[in-house]
Amino acid sequence: METVESTSCSLIYCTTALAIFIGLFYAYAKYKLSYWSRRGVKTPPTHLIFGNFKDSLLFKKSPAEMMREIYDSADPDDPYIGFYIFHKPMLLLRDHDLIKQMMARHFDIFPNRRFGSSTGTDIMGLRNLLAIRSQPIWKYLRAKLTPALTGQRLKAMMPLIMQCTEPLLTYVDGLPTDKNGWMEPQDMLEISSRYINNVLASVIYGIDVNSFDVNDSGFFEAALKMFRGFKRAMVTIIYFFIPTLIPLIKPFSTWPINYFRKCFKASMKYREQTGNKRGDFVDFLIMLKNGEQNPLFKFERENLLAQAAAFHIAGFESTGTSTAWAIYELAHHPEYQNTLYEEIKKYLSGKEITMELINEMPFLDCVVNEALRLHPPIPVVDRIAEKDFEVPETGLVIEKGVSIYVSVNAMYQDSRYFNDSCNFVPLRETENKKFYESLTFGIGPRSCIGQRLASLLAKITLINFVLNYEISLSHKNEESKNETSKISVHVFKYAVDGLNVRFKKRE
Repeated sequence: METVESTSCSLIYCTTALAIFIGLFYAYAKYKLSYWSRRGVKTPPTHLIFGNFKDSLLFKKSPAEMMREIYDSADPDDPYIGFYIFHKPMLLLRDHDLIKQMMARHFDIFPNRRFGSSTGTDIMGLRNLLAIRSQPIWKYLRAKLTPALTGQRLKAMMPLIMQCTEPLLTYVDGLPTDKNGWMEPQDMLEISSRYINNVLASVIYGIDVNSFDVNDSGFFEAALKMFRGFKRAMVTIIYFFIPTLIPLIKPFSTWPINYFRKCFKASMKYREQTGNKRGDFVDFLIMLKNGEQNPLFKFERENLLAQAAAFHIAGFESTGTSTAWAIYELAHHPEYQNTLYEEIKKYLSGKEITMELINEMPFLDCVVNEALRLHPPIPVVDRIAEKDFEVPETGLVIEKGVSIYVSVNAMYQDSRYFNDSCNFVPLRETENKKFYESLTFGIGPRSCIGQRLASLLAKITLINFVLNYEISLSHKNEESKNETSKISVHVFKYAVDGLNVRFKKRE
């Protein structure tokens, strides 16, 4: 009898404790999720646990789609809207003047990305311009690394870049064809990623690889391990949106660092022993290593690897995906493909591809910029307030530690700023054209210093494909582009079924 009474009492105590815990959690969550309403800022309906990011945190929707839905839930003229990741308040900016003001003019208040860990212990991902948060170190790094990608240095890299087009064209030329000369359908992302990987291996690590050769694809496979697959999608989402969890996922988020360290050390050692120069990033890093050092940050050992890794990480997937989408759009729009072909023939007839000629092609520039607008490879720009900031004409105070976000894809598809915003229109006219073209690469002093290289690689890739091949959608995608509406749950924009296109050798 006593045992039954004891069990009953224990059950009552457990039930009571659980009820108290649930009640306290409910009160806590409701209070935390009222942060913005207490400040007069609208928010979409929130989940008690996940805030406004439930479907993305449960891998049902991509972060880009979630951010766009939050953006669209605001009233059309709202300059911002509040949202939560779990119970942490964030502010999504919706007005381009406000974005310029906070990320450029008031850079001293919003100098750091939320992306990454504040510890900076991750050599591959964080001890570089991508994520480092110490302002003195960041300013020093920015000043030292910006000259690595000037027009003159890119011009010196052109022979290295053009060498990488040989295995690309050889691979495509070797694809099986049907009786009409059309090659088997190919996933454009796969091809563009392999080509971009060859280029980055050459100009950043100083090594020659052929990712189209199964016997020489180690560098490419290591690069894929940084981004592709469910585990990498999970890790990338955490790095971008929940960086406080990075220490917890460290065992699952290891980069293929040993492989890239081995490649980089071998390249540095050979170059220093022989004195050979290629005009690449390794030459530049050796110059920094041999130059005067600053106690803030010394260009030596792992710090050198971190800089090479940063350019590789920033360039591989973003440039590969944006280029693939651009070619896919040209396959869907033969009228634009023909216009671009005629322009390329006009400027390159009997001439070598040079930076000067590339920069003279206005329609090529329009095609690349429109592809980036419609398919931005990285969908968000973020910053953290280092001190309280009052938003002009609103009375809203963004408190220290609160993050602000820009949904790049939502801004680019906002009908306030773009007519016919969901369609590919290379010759569209837009106000604030320069602002929107730079938004893809971030904005303000913290924008990507590699955007000129990324744009150059995209243009060279387009030139080579359009000049040598007719491009069409594969049979799988010919009836509609809706196949590509299925976007994988990842920070980067991948089509679940691939960007399938066909090529036919031009006469």
